[in-house]
Amino acid sequence: MTRDNAGFTIIEILVAIIVLTIGLLGLVSTAGLVTRMIGQGQRYTVASTLASERFEILRAQGCPAAGTGSETRGTYGITWTVTAVAGGKGRQIAAAVTSRTTRGTRTDNFTTTQLCP
Repeated sequence: MTRDNAGFTIIEILVAIIVLTIGLLGLVSTAGLVTRMIGQGQRYTVASTLASERFEILRAQGCPAAGTGSETRGTYGITWTVTAVAGGKGRQIAAAVTSRTTRGTRTDNFTTTQLCP
């Protein structure tokens, strides 16, 4: 008497379901991480754009007119400080851009040095 082995056993099906479940759980956790990283990248892009705009505004104002200050743009706060360097022949500008996140606030710091004519 021969036995027909054409089908799967219940154990093989259960093992396949467990392996598939573990793989799907790994994908779901990775998707959450990727979503958070995309959000962080977007916030950092906006922060660096705001800092770059502030640097250009201060550069256009010239060395004597530039000063320390702050402003708010939407949900972003920008604070900048100007410090003389190289015996007054240049200045260092530090900008701090603060944004709200789901875990609180985040501050990104940017610095540039400009020569004064």
